[in-house]
Amino acid sequence: MKSNKESEKFKEKYKEEYKSKGIIAMLLMIAIIVTAALGMCSSYTTINKTAKRVKVNYFNEYRFANVMTDISYGLYYDSIKENENQNASDLLLDIKKNIIEESNEYYTYIEEELNENIGEFNRTILGWNNSANFGNLKYYYYNTANNKTNTTLNGNVKFENNNIDLSGVNKDEYQFYAVVNFDNNGNVNVGEIIGGDKERLKSNIEGALIDIRSDYDISYSDYEEGYYNIKINPIKNMTFVYAVPKVLNAYDNIKWGVENADISMYESMGAGVAFIIAGIIALIALIFPIKKAKSTALFKGIVKIPFEIWIFIIGFAIAALGPLSGQLIKATLNGDLQVIFTEVIPSLIIPERVIWIFNFIIWVLSYAAVFFFVLVIKYVFNVGVIEYIKKRTIFGIVIMFCFRIIKRTLDEITKVDLREKNNKLIIKVLVINAVILLLITSIWFFGIPVVILYSIVLFFVIRKYVDKISEKYSKLREATSKIAKGNLDVKIEEDLGLFEPFKNDLEKIQDGFKKAVDEEVKSQKMKTDLISNVSHDLKTPLTAIITYADLLKDENLSEEKRKQYIETLDRKAQRLQVLIEDLFEMSKATSGNITLNIENIDVIALMKQTLLELEDKLEEANLSVRKNMPEGKVILPLDSQRTFRVFENLVINMTKYAMPNTRVFIDIIENKDNVEIIMKNMAAEEITFNVDTIAERFVRGDESRNTEGSGLGLAIAKSFVELQGGIFNISVDGDLFKVKIVFVK
Repeated sequence: MKSNKESEKFKEKYKEEYKSKGIIAMLLMIAIIVTAALGMCSSYTTINKTAKRVKVNYFNEYRFANVMTDISYGLYYDSIKENENQNASDLLLDIKKNIIEESNEYYTYIEEELNENIGEFNRTILGWNNSANFGNLKYYYYNTANNKTNTTLNGNVKFENNNIDLSGVNKDEYQFYAVVNFDNNGNVNVGEIIGGDKERLKSNIEGALIDIRSDYDISYSDYEEGYYNIKINPIKNMTFVYAVPKVLNAYDNIKWGVENADISMYESMGAGVAFIIAGIIALIALIFPIKKAKSTALFKGIVKIPFEIWIFIIGFAIAALGPLSGQLIKATLNGDLQVIFTEVIPSLIIPERVIWIFNFIIWVLSYAAVFFFVLVIKYVFNVGVIEYIKKRTIFGIVIMFCFRIIKRTLDEITKVDLREKNNKLIIKVLVINAVILLLITSIWFFGIPVVILYSIVLFFVIRKYVDKISEKYSKLREATSKIAKGNLDVKIEEDLGLFEPFKNDLEKIQDGFKKAVDEEVKSQKMKTDLISNVSHDLKTPLTAIITYADLLKDENLSEEKRKQYIETLDRKAQRLQVLIEDLFEMSKATSGNITLNIENIDVIALMKQTLLELEDKLEEANLSVRKNMPEGKVILPLDSQRTFRVFENLVINMTKYAMPNTRVFIDIIENKDNVEIIMKNMAAEEITFNVDTIAERFVRGDESRNTEGSGLGLAIAKSFVELQGGIFNISVDGDLFKVKIVFVK
């Protein structure tokens, strides 16, 4: 008992000592940070005195030349515009464009983008022109091309014989003035100047002009939409006199620049002092014992902040220690910081002490970020990098969360009773898996090793379902075996789980087999029809040839009869030749054993040629052709001979089956991506045939076969169109027969 009491007393004493040491260490850390912040605040006076010693002439700075150049463009626009309605873009921009219209009403996105750039330019030029009239930069300009002039200077300025006379201007009113000339090539030259350096001003203006041109030299091109190029024209034939009064009434860029010409000195010196103190703070943090830091409640709370957030914190701290430090120092010493607060709340009065407290807080936070960031780095190596990543980074926390979820899920799955339904569990597993995969994919490159670990764990889960999958697979295999033996009516009623998609595929295979059988039956019927039709179509002219050949053997035959029989023989022989040629063409087209001679042809000219050659047949059929074609050429990459055959077959088809004394229509429509050729006629007899089969071999509109023809005309036309990559479609509306051919450009 005694020893236990002594042990408890020792523990309590140790806790008290540990707590007191932690308080001392925390006070020491706070003292270090506060001392650094006070040191930075006390350096303000020294930084201010040093910066004031260095005289910076704002009128030799690039910022002033930039303002002057902007206003020059605004005044140049004012000098060349003929009326108030003329936009600056019309006078100052060189715009070239070739933008393809989407339709008659709407332009593509590129047109809107171009108009937006032009509108922005016009607004910018107007803003520069307003700055010239309401700012602290006074001006006089003279355009030597049109003798237009304007001024805001006090006094009389004369421009005679390409020379400017400033004797009428009271130069004592101004702390700066300069004469700037632009010749007819846009080259700049600085003449008389007071308050600045001539060469530096010229160099700065030339640099500012380059910047303006780079801002407004815009180009865009797209193969499908077109292109546009924008270039800003240089200032030409202008003489400017710019002056800045000693008393600045307007608060603009010039007034801010004059008052803050030495801001660069504050920025460089402030950043230098801030980083020197930050370096000392970092060195102290490296020396500071990590054990003492870990004993403080402050560090225990800080170390819980994820490392990714620390990256952002130190980034903001570096920004505050860098260029922002000089601006803060300058604003504090000049009283501009109070102005910022009063602009937010006009009636607010900020004592100078509050401003210094505000500065002190900023430096405390900045140096605290540096001090504790270094301690956190030491803490990482103290506890171990892997351990820190697992517990103190967002990445590690997410990964460990995934592992815990996987382990818990695995424990539940291993307890599954396969004799029961587990739909809820399956849904739960799928949701968990989706969340895990979502988290893994968000890790980017580091997701690769995580996926490997996840796959290993998933292996054990999958193994549990192997037996069940094997059972489903056996049922699937049994069904496929029956189908292979010819049973096309096999039905799998039960759910196949993982193999459920294969059940749908099996049903599609069954449908496919059934369609194949139907196609085979249809093919056999077509072969029978082929023999019957070919026999009929070849037998008719052949019988006539034999008959008339026998008649010609009669020696007593008159010369008139002999000529008549010979003409008949010639006509029947040509008919037989056409049938045989059609058979060969159809055979080659069907087998693909045909060579296309692709070249750029004008389908308009080809159609007109076809109609011209078949003009007699159209007149015999008493058909009037109505054409709707583009005025110019429509060029497509096609085989001219085969395409002519397509047009010829379709026109001949019209002469055979169109109603006499009616109009037939031929339309050629050129679209953006394709060309449509549409041929329409009113059928002489009621259309009773199947539209889907009319373009097949030996199928004819008159099933009684009263008209001449092989039944191959539409089939050949369809084959030649499709061989050339086109689309051949037949449709019927009542007795209106319509053929539509589409060729892609």
